[in-house]
Amino acid sequence: MSSSATAKRRPRKRRKPTPAKTGGAGLWPWLAALVVVAGGIAMYENRADVAALVAQHLPSGDRKEPVRSRVTERSAERPAKPATAPSPVKPTPPRAKDPAVADKSPVPPAAIGPDQPRPPVPDGRPVDTPPLGRGYTAKFYFCGTSGLDNCVVDGDTFWHQKTRIELADIVAPETERAKCQQERDLGFAAKVRLRDLLNAGAFELTVLKGQGDASQRVVTRGGRSLGAMLVSEGLAHPRLGKPRPWC
Repeated sequence: MSSSATAKRRPRKRRKPTPAKTGGAGLWPWLAALVVVAGGIAMYENRADVAALVAQHLPSGDRKEPVRSRVTERSAERPAKPATAPSPVKPTPPRAKDPAVADKSPVPPAAIGPDQPRPPVPDGRPVDTPPLGRGYTAKFYFCGTSGLDNCVVDGDTFWHQKTRIELADIVAPETERAKCQQERDLGFAAKVRLRDLLNAGAFELTVLKGQGDASQRVVTRGGRSLGAMLVSEGLAHPRLGKPRPWC
């Protein structure tokens, strides 16, 4: 047999494929897909920056507004609440005075000119002249809390029917102009005692014989002077006679 026939009969040895031609060629599509997916995720997360970067390289007519975040879009979609204007304050109309309600504030006497007559009170006497007679009664308080009517000023002075009345037969200690604490204490005690005596019942108002002050009256009840009661209790001195100090 010839050498050429022997060579044909020998089987050829197959070459093993290299890694570059088999496994290496099959990984490239997967790597490319992975890069595309990763790039897409990165662009989606940074879409606002990418849109701004692209807009810089586009003409002014083709530029679009950058993509806003979902939070911005939702806040823009919500309608703004209208501002509530403060309700106007309605002025309170002045209350009309009820004629049925009596005004308890003190009413000073009206000014009287030298040529004008003094206005009379219901019994016909001038305003500043104390009344005379019997059967006078009222609920007395201290002056300053009830106005100048039916109130006691001190131990020898009080107001009745809007007229100042001074006891004609006694002199009581001072309270506001006291010269010592003892006189002030006696003055307050006399003031309280006179109020209690006036509130004890009806009294009479008479004129002391020989008195020169028209505003002075002697106040009596059952024929006994209320001033004499204060003198007997050590809260007043007789007006006639030599003045005596309280201190």
